[in-house]
Formats: sequence, structure tokens, C-alpha cells
Amino acid sequence: MDVQVTTAKCTNVHGGDVAMGECQPKADGAALRHTPSIWAKNLKDLRERNNLSQADVAKVLHCSQVAYGMYELGKRKLPIERLIILAKYYHVSLDYLVGLA
Repeated sequence: MDVQVTTAKCTNVHGGDVAMGECQPKADGAALRHTPSIWAKNLKDLRERNNLSQADVAKVLHCSQVAYGMYELGKRKLPIERLIILAKYYHVSLDYLVGLA
């Protein structure tokens, strides 16, 4: 399903208005295109820079390669416990992993 973007107004913590896109599927049922989040891109980048396979990192996290692949694609959220394991493994901060640094 294609995405139709409508604009909504929200108030930020400082009292200012912020325009936010709200995704609504179209009636024809076409598929949504998924964009990986920054943390998913960082996971893949760190893995590739360290010459590791998805299976290698999955072993570190004690999960399957398929589950880890879903993390990298941004289709599954990483539990905080696993984010901590990866931050320690790669010697990076949690802020870096989630795109805050």
C-alpha cells in the first residue's frame, strides 16, 4: 500500500508547534516502503567495518541470524539489553548506536 502523508500539528516541549507527517495507507492496498532507522544503519555499518557476518553478531547476541537481520533492516526493535551488549562489543556508546552522538 502506498503512503499518503497528512500533516498534523503537535506542540514540542518548549511550547512551539511542530508539523509531523502521519502515515496513512491508501485504499488500494499497495505495500509501504520501509526506511531503516539510524540505529539499524549503525548496526550494519559497525558489523561491516569489523568484517563480521550477521551470523557472527547473532552469536554474540545469542539470537538467530534471521532475528539479527531483522534488527539491521529496522523491522524489529532491539531490546535495550542487546543494545548494551553491542555497545560493549563494538566499544561504542549507546548514544552512538541509536544516533544521538
